[in-house]
Amino acid sequence: MKLSKVAVLVSIACTPLANAEEVFTFDEVVVSATRTEQEVRDVAASVSTLSSDDMAKTMSSDLQHALKSQPGVSMEGQGRFGLSGFNIRGREDNYVKVLVDGVQQASIYNPGADQMRKYQGMFEMDTLTSVEINKGPVSSLYGSDALAGLVVMRTKNPSDFLAETGDDTYAGFSAGYTSANDAFKTTVTIANRTGDWESLIMYTKRDGHETQTHSSGADILGRERGQADPFDIKQDNFLGKLFYQVNDDHRIGFTAERFNRTAQGDLLHNEGYEMMPGYLYTQNRADDEDTRTRFSLEHEWQVNHKLVDDLEWLLAWQQSESFHKNYDHTPMMGYRNRERNGTDESTQFDVKLFKGFEKGNTYHEFSYGASYLVNQFELDYTNFMFKDGSVVDATPEVPNAKSKTWGIYAQDQIFLLDDQLVFTLGGRYDSFEARPNHGSQYPKASNDAFTGRVGAVYHWTDNFSTYGQISQGFKAPTIQDLYYEYSMGVELMPNPDLKAEESIAYEIGTRWAHRYGRLELSAFYNDYKNFIEDQNTGDLTEDGREIWTKVNVAKSRIYGAEFSTHTDLNRLVSAPAGTYFDFSLAYADGKDKETGDAIDSVAPLTSYFALGYDAPKGDWGSRVSVEAVQGKEGSDWSDADNLKAPGYAVTDITAYYKPSQAMTLRAGLFNAFDKKYWHYTDLSGADNETQGIDRRTQPGRNWGVEFDYEF
Repeated sequence: MKLSKVAVLVSIACTPLANAEEVFTFDEVVVSATRTEQEVRDVAASVSTLSSDDMAKTMSSDLQHALKSQPGVSMEGQGRFGLSGFNIRGREDNYVKVLVDGVQQASIYNPGADQMRKYQGMFEMDTLTSVEINKGPVSSLYGSDALAGLVVMRTKNPSDFLAETGDDTYAGFSAGYTSANDAFKTTVTIANRTGDWESLIMYTKRDGHETQTHSSGADILGRERGQADPFDIKQDNFLGKLFYQVNDDHRIGFTAERFNRTAQGDLLHNEGYEMMPGYLYTQNRADDEDTRTRFSLEHEWQVNHKLVDDLEWLLAWQQSESFHKNYDHTPMMGYRNRERNGTDESTQFDVKLFKGFEKGNTYHEFSYGASYLVNQFELDYTNFMFKDGSVVDATPEVPNAKSKTWGIYAQDQIFLLDDQLVFTLGGRYDSFEARPNHGSQYPKASNDAFTGRVGAVYHWTDNFSTYGQISQGFKAPTIQDLYYEYSMGVELMPNPDLKAEESIAYEIGTRWAHRYGRLELSAFYNDYKNFIEDQNTGDLTEDGREIWTKVNVAKSRIYGAEFSTHTDLNRLVSAPAGTYFDFSLAYADGKDKETGDAIDSVAPLTSYFALGYDAPKGDWGSRVSVEAVQGKEGSDWSDADNLKAPGYAVTDITAYYKPSQAMTLRAGLFNAFDKKYWHYTDLSGADNETQGIDRRTQPGRNWGVEFDYEF
């Protein structure tokens, strides 16, 4: 039914399509947009994809680097706690839903204090076979947190390494070094197929240090420090998979993964800092450990019934933990350890069903399903006072609590006019509640939401199509939103009556293909309401302090446009075969509709250029890329006095060589011209304060090497 040709190249707009005997295609198959396998050409939404080959070409050691080429998408975070979360079209962190092999990742917890963070950056790059980014709200398929978009990561399966059929065994070894964090990496992979059984074992170990800042920063103690705090960082990841093909209709699989990261270091930027008399901080150091453990059981069943063709279900258990030991000495408290631990433990079940059928002159791909998730969130705060040997329980900012969410959805993708028109209609109902553990003074919170989506793709020719969609999103209040309590300076009171935050998005776009390459252009307008923010109640405590609470009042809008293209320069300008050019551009503007202030999480104008070459025989290649970002200052920030984030252009160069079919060597030079620059997110909230600003810079010139061998 589905033709596989679409999309690209603006510079050839006047070239007659009839002359194009060969065309590039958007032949990627994606799942995130419809929950079923679909060619990108039939999807009424912007979906970016990254394959393991894409990440290997850019020698990306983390997702922040890998996402440079994806317009409108980035990953944030820096320093001791590492990468925090994703940003899609100006909304970040818990407004973006993250799935790994269908398993929902825990929400980000950031109470503001330097002693505690619980982030989502617990992923091992070597295990990933693909990353899909669905831009814009997709709550009609995925429920809460998909208010701004969705990131779907898939880890490698045995079939990614084995022959298509028959018994086979694969063994591979990979090693690498990156100078930016002085890290050595090794990965061992073993895959096997014997009869109806397939198995995979992958183990990756990384030993390194803190990610460096630019070398121009001052290597001194105190708040003026311009270098990153020194840390020893060790990370390892185990991934195991086992699949059994029961018969032609049934396939079952089991996955186990364990991620562990430890970081020990000295917080030199806080050395000698005096907050108030008696609180002069010295001997500052940290001992952190982050772990993520998951087990999942899945079943694929070709039912071939009049109501359902295929059925898939997934049952998963996951636990993510963040342990932080914060050591310091002050004259008032002596030497102490403020231990801050946070845990999310979840059980998840997801089932999806699919039915394809013809009705009249139309073909329908109807998918429907349900999901259920229960999560236990716990904080454990303890102060160890070495001065007198006492152990003092500290009160966390929020109570331990259990949350439950469940939802049901249905979507129909309709192919009309001999597949020239593809129409999508879907909706979902979700119910969610949070209940503090026994003994808490706060009541449970509950709410529900209905979200819908309508979209269409029209194929004007085999090579040119346009699409449009209207979609809704929502985010249920997190435990932190509902129950966070703070009493230093002001009194911030919990509000269990918070409602879900909501969004509605409008998007139009075009995809175009030609013998010279492919192109995609999209424009979007996202409207947000019921956003949660702090508000003064007008009341005072007995000692005269203001009382604040969180309420659903904020409204905002973000609009913009994105463009991306891939060009074969051999066909366009007779360059050597295998020469290509990639280009992307992203523009966005965001405003608070109540105050008119800018939204700090919206990125400035960003572009990405890459010129590459892959030899026709596949034995060598190279790539030069430039990321260029406009500055952000003044009215671009919600506070016009916020420190300026200067614009920058950073050049990376990578190359690979395959001396044999089994061996691959890679090398990369990053920030080749040693540009001193900051990500705008690392300067948000700086409020014109320049103290220690060099400590927020990105690495200067750095390099990396990798070696892969298949046995």
